[in-house]
Amino acid sequence: MNECSILWCGKYHQNWENELHCHNYFQMVGILSGSGTVYVDDQPYEIEKEQVFLLCPQQLHAIHCGEKNAAPLKMLDVKFTVADPALFEDLVRVGDMFHLQDFGWFVRFFDKIIAESAQQRPYYYSIISGYLLEMLVRIVRERLGQPAAAPEEEAPRVATFKGVDVAALMQYIDFNYSRIISLEDLSTLAGVNKTTLISIFKEVYGTTPIRYINRIRLRKAKELLVNTDTSVSEIADLVGFQSIHYFSRFFKAKENCTPMEYRMRNGQSRYFNFQRQGGSSLW
Repeated sequence: MNECSILWCGKYHQNWENELHCHNYFQMVGILSGSGTVYVDDQPYEIEKEQVFLLCPQQLHAIHCGEKNAAPLKMLDVKFTVADPALFEDLVRVGDMFHLQDFGWFVRFFDKIIAESAQQRPYYYSIISGYLLEMLVRIVRERLGQPAAAPEEEAPRVATFKGVDVAALMQYIDFNYSRIISLEDLSTLAGVNKTTLISIFKEVYGTTPIRYINRIRLRKAKELLVNTDTSVSEIADLVGFQSIHYFSRFFKAKENCTPMEYRMRNGQSRYFNFQRQGGSSLW
């Protein structure tokens, strides 16, 4: 068993905003350039170059880009699981945001992972898992290697809101965004009526359930546009839009360009998804 397993990795410009959400794996983000705000639980962090964010499983977080005319947000991003209990606990202790003594090695290791993932030569997955493990161990040693004052008691990780299991709702959406999801489906799962469900979504995510689901579909569509040659009509179907015409209108309204224009414009961004068929969405 691998001590850590990469689920997804990428080096890209982010020109969208996501709402507060959580997932059942770790996520590590390195800031290359740009501006904006990262929210971790109730704590906002103004984005700075060479920051590293380490987001733990079931930890609420969101990334908001800077103003419309600000420098684009360019990031390194990896999503992964950890099987080793000791390493898991140390990563939880590392902290939400930090600066490394040498950000250069962090970027170099990411570039190695990206290069191996692109070439996919024999045993590449073992190699990139090894790169990630070394990165994590180096971070733990740097962050926890020196004696520190006794930590304050941590606030509990937020996975529920007003009695509703928000994490379960997110997992359901992750598994089912490619099919029709109704308010009735979600309210039944949450154990509340539709009005209460909408109110909870607006308080936690700042939008309605259906708009939230469409945002997830849009992000997945953008990933497929950049990383595959799949046709626009097939992508619309794969991510859960019932009509290519509605998908195209929705996409242009949100991105100010057609899906094909987006594909051509973002051809240099790279994403690699290592989830097996049928696995949970990583958005």
